[in-house]
Amino acid sequence: MNSSSKNSAGMPLTRIFTVAAAVAMLSSPIRAEEATPLRYGAGVTFERDTNLFLRDEDSPGGVQSDNITTGYAYLGFDTTLSRQRLYGNFNVGAAKFNRFSEFDYDKQDINVGWEGNFPHEIRTVLSWTRSAQLANFADFLVVRRNVITRDVLRFDLDVPVVANWHLIGGLGANQSRNSDQEDQVNDLDGRSYEAGVRYVTNYGNRIDLVAQNTSTDYTERSARPWLISGYDERLYSLRLQWAVSGTSRLEGYVGYIDRTNENFERNDFSAPNFRAAWDWDPGSSLAFKLSVYRTTGAAGDNEFLTATTTALRFAPVWRATGKITLKAYVEAGSRDYLGAANASVEDRVDDFGSWSLGASYSPFRWLMLDLSYRGQSRDSNRMWLDYINHTGIATVQVGF
Repeated sequence: MNSSSKNSAGMPLTRIFTVAAAVAMLSSPIRAEEATPLRYGAGVTFERDTNLFLRDEDSPGGVQSDNITTGYAYLGFDTTLSRQRLYGNFNVGAAKFNRFSEFDYDKQDINVGWEGNFPHEIRTVLSWTRSAQLANFADFLVVRRNVITRDVLRFDLDVPVVANWHLIGGLGANQSRNSDQEDQVNDLDGRSYEAGVRYVTNYGNRIDLVAQNTSTDYTERSARPWLISGYDERLYSLRLQWAVSGTSRLEGYVGYIDRTNENFERNDFSAPNFRAAWDWDPGSSLAFKLSVYRTTGAAGDNEFLTATTTALRFAPVWRATGKITLKAYVEAGSRDYLGAANASVEDRVDDFGSWSLGASYSPFRWLMLDLSYRGQSRDSNRMWLDYINHTGIATVQVGF
């Protein structure tokens, strides 16, 4: 984390919430009379985490719980001028731990972009996203505070060629930085490009055939030959977005991924990947999303591990009234990890599950109350890597 982030870490949560809320309330009469693409507000979240470090109850140190309070302010805009759209979302805040204050950190979520037909009928998209989040504690018997700051810059083109056929392409750059010195071996710089063809039906459905190449360098690993210092990754995929009916939609992809490491060849891999999602909104108060996926790459708990993950997820939403919404999801899957320490060690395999139930209530346009429960579990064939965690969350948000 840079010095400016460290200096702002001590910003009181009440100041973040109070200042943004006061500005919003003073401006509310204008907002009520005239619609504007500007959104702003603030919120505070109270969280009870029963297994903060995601540990097995029999592991050294055992299970530790804590209460976490997060205050945040947000600003968003979305405006269209002629055939150009400009949008941005900024969410900044500070998380405070009750027992483990050494893990307090500043968090960021930023998304800015421009899209439009320029020049002429060429669809152009330019976007930048940034996030700053505390790294997951799973798999660390000795835990430490590490805030990961990620930046992604993306440029995409969609060029109509003839009839319903288009040429598509994209360029990307990403960067990840770790605040803790021991974790800076995982700092990385990446760049990617892709090219392909797209077929768009008269109803807006589309099919893409795309080839993508990604090159990644770990900037702090050049003097450590026992670690992967970089890799090239190629992904060939067929992507689909298809409206089956007015209430049902399918999207997903099927492809093949191949990774070659600059050194440490035993961690090279190639495998089929896929993801399929079905959205069904019959127009009543209920909506459903069912998805299944298989990916090979960064493991779910920690990005420095590589695994093949296969999972199924189901997420219903019930709009009980115009002011009350209930949401839930359940997900179950398994991860087969790559790169065992030596041939005599059994490959690591984890079964995992997660589930959630929540309710949102908006008694007024400017006020949102949210209560939710989230659970997660992991069953591993490695000692002390099992865990189960329960988290209760309450959020109050004021915004206009």
